[in-house]
Amino acid sequence: MCDQTKKNVRVRHFGKIGGASVIALALLGAAQAEEVSKLDTIIVTAQKREQSILEVPAAVSAVSASALEAAGVTRLDDLSSAFPNVYLNTNNSLRTTSISIRGVASNPNNPGVDQGVGVFVDDVYQSRPTTINTNVYDLERVEVIRGPQGALYGKNTIAGAVNLISKLPGEKSGVEGAVSIGDFDALTVFGAVDLVASDSARARISVSSQRRSGFTDNDVTGSDLDDVDGTSLRFAVVLDPTENFNLVWRGDAAEDRTNMGSSEILSNGVLSGSPLADAGSEDRIVSNDFDPVQNRDLWGSSLEANWTFDAGTLTSLTAYREYQWFNAADNDFTALNQLRSGISEDQNQFSQEVRFTSEKGERFNYLVGAYYLNEELSAVSNAVIGPDLGVYPTETPIDIFADLKTTSYAVFGQVNYHFNEQLGVTGAIRTSTDQKDVVHSAIGDPFGAVLATSPVRKLSREDEEWTPSVSVNWTPSDTMLLYASYARGYKSGGYNVFSISANDDAEYKPEFVNNYELGAKSTLADGSVYLAAAAFFLDYSDLQVNQLVTVGGVPAFTTSNAAAAESWGLELEATWVPTDTLRITAAYGYLNGEYSDFQNANSSGADYSGNKLPQAPEHSLSINGDYRRPVSGVLDFVLHADTIYRSEMYFSPGNDPDYIQDGVTLFNSRIGIAANDDSWSLMLWGRNLSDETYAVSRSGGVIIPGQQIQSFGAPRTVGVELRARY
Repeated sequence: MCDQTKKNVRVRHFGKIGGASVIALALLGAAQAEEVSKLDTIIVTAQKREQSILEVPAAVSAVSASALEAAGVTRLDDLSSAFPNVYLNTNNSLRTTSISIRGVASNPNNPGVDQGVGVFVDDVYQSRPTTINTNVYDLERVEVIRGPQGALYGKNTIAGAVNLISKLPGEKSGVEGAVSIGDFDALTVFGAVDLVASDSARARISVSSQRRSGFTDNDVTGSDLDDVDGTSLRFAVVLDPTENFNLVWRGDAAEDRTNMGSSEILSNGVLSGSPLADAGSEDRIVSNDFDPVQNRDLWGSSLEANWTFDAGTLTSLTAYREYQWFNAADNDFTALNQLRSGISEDQNQFSQEVRFTSEKGERFNYLVGAYYLNEELSAVSNAVIGPDLGVYPTETPIDIFADLKTTSYAVFGQVNYHFNEQLGVTGAIRTSTDQKDVVHSAIGDPFGAVLATSPVRKLSREDEEWTPSVSVNWTPSDTMLLYASYARGYKSGGYNVFSISANDDAEYKPEFVNNYELGAKSTLADGSVYLAAAAFFLDYSDLQVNQLVTVGGVPAFTTSNAAAAESWGLELEATWVPTDTLRITAAYGYLNGEYSDFQNANSSGADYSGNKLPQAPEHSLSINGDYRRPVSGVLDFVLHADTIYRSEMYFSPGNDPDYIQDGVTLFNSRIGIAANDDSWSLMLWGRNLSDETYAVSRSGGVIIPGQQIQSFGAPRTVGVELRARY
């Protein structure tokens, strides 16, 4: 793309954002004569204790249940760019959700690679990204903590952490439900029931179902791809048998059966001009002899016990989770039967955390704890060599087997000390031991032409690391916090479990980061404005980089250690409630992330030093507006509008110009009526209203020379939602 074209694209996108700002100003003009309102206090648990967001010396963002409902958030990708310098990319897949914070992400295709961003559901760590991209419903709030969180959260939070907190039972029995229908045969049904048996026993159960036809057509099989077909259940039981003892039992389950994971052809390579060439790179039509399949079943349960003493609260959190996964997809992306492959996974994990949180003293408070995790993952990479590859006359399977066991132990603590009413310091540290044991074998094709048979190999490694953090905190007033902080994070080493051979352990080392941050938070204008800013510098060493390679003719994602990378930038957040009827929220992130030293980056000896980090847009911006005003004694008019912008970004560490996505601007909106007591609402909704076509992934093909593939984000979707509560 020429410089002038890029300039025009930037002008067009920022022009759209300017248009959204005009709408926001018009709403403000309609409300300006009303009485000024105040923001509710934002309570978060980012430091494993309930605190106002103004008390947390870290870059924390939170989205409440009411904000999630107002925006119509139903899936994780609906929050794809809602936070500064945070990019959530589901890659049109249930399994390969990648979360990038401040320019660093992990590729979840490799079962041996840990996440760079830890995802926690009700404080329970989700070991694999396969469990992340589920139906987002019945949440109390979503918290995103940017920067390494190794001291309190552990090894695989080197870039940050995401907390999903589900709703607990209410104080009164009640029911609520919602039905949403839309184009592409979309149907979403949600229902929840609160049951209060007594002052000391209450429960909540919720169920959600999502169905939608696919956005992509396969003109060979006649199927529609990239559909949604999932059902989820969640429950919580709260028992308060005594004044100083509390039990919370939670559980959830989900089932998905989809044809997600299609890939459009960006470039036909050697097939250009032939009958097998794809006619259009953005027509959402593919020509594959095999439909992608993605099936997932998961469930989990946790028991949280809290004992309250004069000195503080002792908490025990015991959790068990498991999932089963199967997928298969065409690898030549044509009507030919050359190669298809997929992964089967059977995983379970048990975790136990015990911590003691002291009461908040006038000058001193602390938290200490211990953590244990045992995870077992059995994975099979299966490929079927088709006759059109020219190797065998009939379909021939090959399999790579990998059993991975991960055992982690940790002890952690945090201390807050106030020298006086304004100046204080927070220090935390964690010591972690992470052991990984792998059993690997392979059954190749009969002649070993694509993959040789490998005997059983057993490998083991162990990492022991300390991850400290410290911040100096200054509160010049009750409504302002200034802080300067340092944190060290690490992500454990491991194995490319599908690339192990007799002569190669396919091992990679741990990854480390030092994070330096300056931040400020404040409420202004009598509590009607919230402002937050953070400037950061991250210095990575032995950064784990994922790349798609061919191992014995089978496509596989492998991880290696880049020498070094740096990321620095700025984050700004603002919320303004000028009146009781209007709320405006904005977030902006600037990011400069690059490999400072990455020589011999591939088998050709390429030097990627100076290249931009993938999935790390330089600019990200979101603006949200919510307007609600009575139109009668019982009825309110409701309007929500949001716009999201992210600048161009690369999809590969090589910064190949073919694998880049230009800047993208998306508009979403909801408009309707609601009872002023919130007992019911009727809303029209629309997402990606300008019908932008944009890539969420781009890479090279694995079979056809010169072929390039891509996956797209969702097109424009519209519908209507009815919600009721009693």
